[in-house]
Amino acid sequence: MSIPPKQIIASFANRQEFMSLLQVNPGLIILKMGAEWCGPCKKIRPVLDAFFATSPPEVVCADIDVDESFDLYAYFKSKKMVNGIPVIFCYKKGNATFAPDDSVTGADPGELDKFFKRCALHLATVKR
Repeated sequence: MSIPPKQIIASFANRQEFMSLLQVNPGLIILKMGAEWCGPCKKIRPVLDAFFATSPPEVVCADIDVDESFDLYAYFKSKKMVNGIPVIFCYKKGNATFAPDDSVTGADPGELDKFFKRCALHLATVKR
């Protein structure tokens, strides 16, 4: 899978497609899983959009609807990596597994802020 220019990936056909993206990770992959009908997902939309819009080119952003990318969501759920939405995962370059390097679940503004600050630190360690 090639990485598109700065755009937000909206779906994965299956978990193998996601694994292909992990193989070419240029720095960080931020994967948010949510749903159109999810109230907390709508609540974090402005924060997520701002992060995605200002992230550097080596950060790949994906905003996945669990109803549309069900294979990937079901896999994460079966491995107990997702117990609710919204959930946001951070994958550092070199991590080719489904297990994220960092994550946050829910719509708490303070927790989201801490998560995105940790993502910036993760990116700094990858760039060294």
